Amino acid sequence: MYRLTTTWHLPAAPEPVWGAVEQVAAWPHWWPGIDAAAMVRHAGSDGLGQRVHLVVRSPFGYRLRFGVEIVAAAPPRYARARVVGDLVGLGSWRVDPAADGCIATIRWEVTPARGLLHALGPLVGAPARWAHARVMHEGQRGLVTHLTRFGG
Repeated sequence: MYRLTTTWHLPAAPEPVWGAVEQVAAWPHWWPGIDAAAMVRHAGSDGLGQRVHLVVRSPFGYRLRFGVEIVAAAPPRYARARVVGDLVGLGSWRVDPAADGCIATIRWEVTPARGLLHALGPLVGAPARWAHARVMHEGQRGLVTHLTRFGG
């Protein structure tokens, strides 16, 4: 199992950050590691039940395909999700206000269910963590640019 935590420092309040992240189909436009992002089902009025399908491109060239379903939410501060597909497990997103914008903390507790990461298991732990950190770093840079460009 991979336990991965990423912290993003963003130059906007939680509300515009949440608004940008809710627009899942736009992620490939500002997040270089996302090859495809599609809304499968919109959230209910309580923020629950949203389903998205993601294709993430690793710096090593392989692609991970997985679905994410929101199972707990308190917009614009928190969401927890179930992950299925090439990765299986849980993810969470927390946004806290900060003096210069906000801090987003993204956590994944996932296990590779199939493919190269599953087949090679512990042998690819360090490279997989590096690849994850790289994709997430590019996501932060892209979101900062997106927020700045669109007045977030």
